[in-house]
Amino acid sequence: MPDSTLPVPLVPTLDNALTEWERHGRPGLPRNGFTLSRPPGRRRQGIYRADTGAPVLEPDGHLLRMDPSPDGRSICVQLAERADEDAVLGLVDTATGALRLYPEFRCRYDPVLWDSDSSGAALVAGRSHRLVRIDARTGETTASDVSPDARLRLFPGGRRGLLARSSPGSPSRLIDRDTGVEIAAFAAIVRILSAGEHVVVDDGSRLQGIDPGNGAQRWCWDDPDLRVTSFAASGQEVVAVGVRAGRSVIVRLVEGSVEAEREVVYQGSPAVATGVSADAGRFHTLIEGPVLPPRVVPAEELLSDPTAAARTQPLARAHPVRTGPARTERYVFTAGDGSRVPVLVTSPTGAEGPAPLILTCYGGFGVPSLPVFEPTVPAWAENGGRYAVAQVRGGGEHGPAWRRAGHGLAKGRGIEDLATIARGLVEAGLTRPDLLVLAGASHGGVLVTSCALGAPDLCAGVVSTAAPLDLLNLGAHPLGQRWAGEFGASDTPEAIEHLRRISPLHRARALTPGTALPRFLGIVLAEDSRVAAADTLAVAEALRRAGGSAAVWRAPETGHGANHLDSLHRLGATVLSFAAAATGPARTAPSTT
Repeated sequence: MPDSTLPVPLVPTLDNALTEWERHGRPGLPRNGFTLSRPPGRRRQGIYRADTGAPVLEPDGHLLRMDPSPDGRSICVQLAERADEDAVLGLVDTATGALRLYPEFRCRYDPVLWDSDSSGAALVAGRSHRLVRIDARTGETTASDVSPDARLRLFPGGRRGLLARSSPGSPSRLIDRDTGVEIAAFAAIVRILSAGEHVVVDDGSRLQGIDPGNGAQRWCWDDPDLRVTSFAASGQEVVAVGVRAGRSVIVRLVEGSVEAEREVVYQGSPAVATGVSADAGRFHTLIEGPVLPPRVVPAEELLSDPTAAARTQPLARAHPVRTGPARTERYVFTAGDGSRVPVLVTSPTGAEGPAPLILTCYGGFGVPSLPVFEPTVPAWAENGGRYAVAQVRGGGEHGPAWRRAGHGLAKGRGIEDLATIARGLVEAGLTRPDLLVLAGASHGGVLVTSCALGAPDLCAGVVSTAAPLDLLNLGAHPLGQRWAGEFGASDTPEAIEHLRRISPLHRARALTPGTALPRFLGIVLAEDSRVAAADTLAVAEALRRAGGSAAVWRAPETGHGANHLDSLHRLGATVLSFAAAATGPARTAPSTT
C-alpha cells in the first residue's frame, strides 16, 4: 500500500497562505429556507437556516444531500460516516435539530420526493435497491425491494410523483406513479423539477416542459452550443446557468423562450456561476472565481448587469477577473490539426516573465473546466506562481462537437491539446519547462500523466490524483464501466491499440532507462469508492525502473467526492509543496505548522 506520510516537506509560506484563503466559507444555495453550507471557520458542512444562518445540523460526517420538506419542519439527509460517498438515510427535525438515522437504507445522492403536505417522503435508496417511504410525523419507514438491473429515481409531478427508470442501452422511461402508465421516454434523464402545472425535464442536451399527466410536450429549449450545468424553476420561469464558448453564462426562460442571456459578471469582472436555485419567490445564484470566494447573489443582478459581454465576443485574451492578489487572462493556442485550444491563466498581479506554473485540466465526460475558486490558486499566486486551467477537447466548454472530438477513440486529442497548451505557455514567456508542473485529478489525472510521459521534456513534474492509469484494465475500478464508456472499450484490436498508445502505465513501461523524466507524485485517496490504487502504484514502479523520481501518497480520510476542510488542506498543501520542490529547491524549507 502507498505511504500516508507526506511525500514532500510542506513549504511554510504556501501552507500559511493556503490556511488564510481557506478561512472563506462555502455558502450553499437556499432550498425551502435552508442551505447546505460550510460557514467561515468551520471545517465541515452543515445545514443552516437561509434567513438567519442559525445552525440546524452540524454533523461530524459527510452530508451528501439535503431535501427539506415543503413546510420546513423536516429535512431528509444522506449522511456518510467516511468520505467514501456511502451514505445512510436520515431525517432531521428542524425545530430541535434531532437526527434519526436509518442505517439499513444506503444511498448515494438519490433524489427525494416529498408529499405536497409534508406528511412523508420517498426515495429509491440505490445502494440498498429499496423503495423507501418515511412518515415525517412518526419517523417510521416502509420499504420494498426493487430490481438492481435498472436505475430508479423519484421526481415531482402529478398526484404521487414520477418514476424514472433507466437501463444501459435503453431509453429512460418516465412513469406516472399514480397510474403506473409510461408517459414519456428520453435518451437520458438528468433531473426533473416542478414548474407550475408542468415539470421541466433535463435530458442532458435540452430542457423540456411537459405535462406530468400525459407527457405532452409544452415547450422545448434546445441550444446545442450551451452546456447547462444547473437550473431552477418557479412557475413559468426557468433560470439556467452553463457554459458557452468557454465562458459562464446565465439564461432566463419563460415558457421555453429566452428572455435574457448574459455572460456572468460580478462587480464588473467575469465570474463563474456554479449553481442556481429558486427559493421564497426569488432565484439565487452561486458565483465564484479564482480569487473570488464563493457567494450567493440574486440571479436578477447577473441577468441585468449592463457590463456583461455579448455572447458573440470572440475567443481572445480577456479582461482580468478582478484586481488584488492575481489576475486571470485567456490565451488561445493552435493545435496540430488547426483547432484553437483555450487556457485560462491566473497570475500574480504585476507578474512578468516566466514563473512557476501549475497547469491543470479535466477534459472528459463533457464536464466544463472553468476558473473557479480553489484556495490553492490564490495561495500559489501569492507566492509568485501562475495557475492555468486548460479547456481541452473532451470537456464540455465548447459544445457537443468539442466533447466528441476528445471522446472514445479520439481521447488522444485531449492529451495533444494539453501538450499544445504547455508549449504555448512556454512560447508566450509565461513559464519554462523546468518551471512547469502538470496536475490533474480523476479523468484529468489520466490526461496529465499521459501527456507528461509522452513528452518527458515538457515539464518538471506531474501530479495525478485518484486516476485510473491503466487504460487496458479499467474494469479493475469500481466505476470501470463508466470509464470504459469514456475512453473506449477494449473490445477490438483497434481499440486495444488506441488505449495502449495513450495509457499512462504503458507509456511509463515503454520509457528507455536513462531518459530525463519529470518528477511524479501519484495521490490515491484512502476512502475512494470510484478508483483503485493499483494503477498509480504500477506507474510509480515503472518510472523508478526507468530511473525517474516517483512517489505515491495515500491521502488519509479523503474520498472522490466532497471532503472535510482538514483533508482538503493536506491535499492542497502537498500538491503546492510538490510543485514548489519540482520547480525550485529554494522553495522547499520544511514547514513548522
